[in-house]
Amino acid sequence: MAALTQASWPQQDLLRRVASALNIARRTIETLGLEGYREAVPTEDSFGPDKPLAETAMLLYVVDTIDAPTRKELRHGELCLALAPLARSPCTALAIALHPTICFQLAMPHILLTRLGLEDPHFDRGLAFSAGSMASRGREFLPHRTLESCWLRSLWSATPPGPEFARAAAHSVLGHPLDLLWGSRDDAYAYTHTCMYFTDFGRHPRPLPRARAELVAESTGLLLRSLLMEDFDLAAEVLMTWPLLAADWTPAAAFGFRVLAELEDRAGYLPAGNGVPEKFHHLAGAERTRYALAAAYHTAYVMGMLCALAVSPGRCPPPAIAGPLAPVSLIESLLGLLPVTDTPWQITFRNLQPMEQQALAPALLHLALQAKISRHDLSGTAGLLDIAAQHGMADTPVCAQAAQLLQRVAACAAR
Repeated sequence: MAALTQASWPQQDLLRRVASALNIARRTIETLGLEGYREAVPTEDSFGPDKPLAETAMLLYVVDTIDAPTRKELRHGELCLALAPLARSPCTALAIALHPTICFQLAMPHILLTRLGLEDPHFDRGLAFSAGSMASRGREFLPHRTLESCWLRSLWSATPPGPEFARAAAHSVLGHPLDLLWGSRDDAYAYTHTCMYFTDFGRHPRPLPRARAELVAESTGLLLRSLLMEDFDLAAEVLMTWPLLAADWTPAAAFGFRVLAELEDRAGYLPAGNGVPEKFHHLAGAERTRYALAAAYHTAYVMGMLCALAVSPGRCPPPAIAGPLAPVSLIESLLGLLPVTDTPWQITFRNLQPMEQQALAPALLHLALQAKISRHDLSGTAGLLDIAAQHGMADTPVCAQAAQLLQRVAACAAR
């Protein structure tokens, strides 16, 4: 039984984190909204202004789900007004005219601002020409990109999405089990973004391609893997699954939110990874500020979006981690299988109440499994699956995929 009472995370604390993300957004569009971030020698860190503008619009769209008086206190409307001329620049209008196959992706900030009440009929006419052109559907998209395009077209036309929307969701990773052991980061982002678009960021509950319990269990495995890899950007996106699907917060999800909140409090913002990029220390002045914003703004936005979604009634994470209590000896045994480090999840775990730690036995098992598999320790993996079976914790996607992994390897060895 759950030994700790379930309540709600303090709403004021969630709103404080949303306000922090919006403050970073103001600085981001002021600094990167015209030219993006370009290095002297182009690298993967470089990007144009379209990226921060689209992501700022998405943040504002999510924050719009918060009640109007609170949005006013957060200066939400002021930021919308500051974003509008940048998002509807002549350069963006020309790009939409030149590239009709991606016109909705390019027009995302305009479309979201329109839904927020800031219309621009002239810009809209240009988008209509591209959307109606014979070449507008002349590109192959991955299913989650098709879903994104259908979602944006639906918002723009103010009509419900058609059958293509449901088909794209069914063909996406929302409709098929995700590879939780060896899947790529792109696969994980396709999963989180599909959930965002399919639910219209929680605004429109729809029949899901798979059972909600199955998606929650899969999200749990992906979340724990992200914490183990210290990919906090992805962890925050995965945590959105719970408010987006209006699902009850599991012990692992409540723990994940606690890890990110405490890390944000220690750093002042949610960092993209562990530590500060080395390049930051070699820059000064305005260039240092530009680089810091370019490197950090996205993860800060994601944390703000997560907190904005969690403010909604019934979607708030619990402040305490509660669940069935495992024996202390099991917790100690599982911890002994993991290296002792000062990674954020371990720092948070060590500061939990004993009963909270006991409620996280399945999460510890998953973390240990992921760690063993990443090192190709198949013997250790088999041992952990035995522990899972003995303690009734084997009925999870991670355990099932680990068992299938061992079966495949055994089949190879038998040849």
